[in-house]
Amino acid sequence: MKNSREDLVRKLHEAFSLPVGEEPSASLLELRIRLIHEEAQELFKEMNEAVALISSGKEVPKELYANMLKELADLQYVLSGTAVSLFPLSNLQEAFERVYESNMSKLDENGKPIMREDGKFLKSDRYFAPNLNDLIE
Repeated sequence: MKNSREDLVRKLHEAFSLPVGEEPSASLLELRIRLIHEEAQELFKEMNEAVALISSGKEVPKELYANMLKELADLQYVLSGTAVSLFPLSNLQEAFERVYESNMSKLDENGKPIMREDGKFLKSDRYFAPNLNDLIE
C-alpha cells in the first residue's frame, strides 16, 4: 500500500526531529501559520505570472507550470505538516473525505452543480455540513 501524504511528512518530521502529534502551543501554531502563508505566497507569485502571460496572449512555458506544481506540493507539504505536528488535527485524510462528501451534496437533485458567476459552486437544498467533531481526539 502506498504511503499517504501525511505518512511521508511524518517520516520527514521524525527524521528531522520536527514536532509530531504535539498538543497545540502558540509558538507551534504561529510557525504553522507562517509556513502556510509563505508557501501560499510563493504559489500565488507563480500563478500570477501565468495569469499575466495568458492575459497578454502568450503561452505559459512548461517551466512555469513545473514551478507551480512544485509550489503546490510545497503548500501541501506544510498543510500535511500541520496535521502531523498537531495531535488534534491528525485525522486530515478522514476530514478530507468527509468534506468531499459534503461538497458532493451541493449538487442539485439532478446531480448538477449550482454555480456562481465566478465559478464557485453553491449549496443546493441537498447540502449537509461535514461533521468533524469526532475526529478531534
